[in-house]
Amino acid sequence: MVDRAGIRAALSETRGYLLSHHGPDEHYRCYAPVVFGRRVRLCARCFGIYPGIALGVLVALLGPTVLGSLAVVAFLPIPALLDWAATTFIDRRGYNVIRTASGGLLGFAYGVGLVGLLVDGDARILAVGVVYAAVAGGLLVVSHRADG
Repeated sequence: MVDRAGIRAALSETRGYLLSHHGPDEHYRCYAPVVFGRRVRLCARCFGIYPGIALGVLVALLGPTVLGSLAVVAFLPIPALLDWAATTFIDRRGYNVIRTASGGLLGFAYGVGLVGLLVDGDARILAVGVVYAAVAGGLLVVSHRADG
């Protein structure tokens, strides 16, 4: 038997995280428009990432080769990583417009990388992803140790 009350309670509890993964102490990292009379929080970086992915896929499939290159995948994520690190390790809040712009570049790189890996079979893209994952993972460990 399905516990409908439990499902409703869980959905009610997590509804605020549907479009933003930030808790109340980090709502400044979100846009907060009112939609149908309700305030909706949208993560500023993700607001750039998702359209960036779509654009990156389109450009990689239809656009000039230079925009779908390994260099794009390797270098466009750097601004997002630097902005995230700066706002994590330095006492500064940052700006949502910077988060959105760097998220757009990151998303574009994701889209180009997705096509390069899945359509073109370029394993070098996987290597770039592993390097970024290792750097971000290391920074997360350092951040959590500093908090704890």
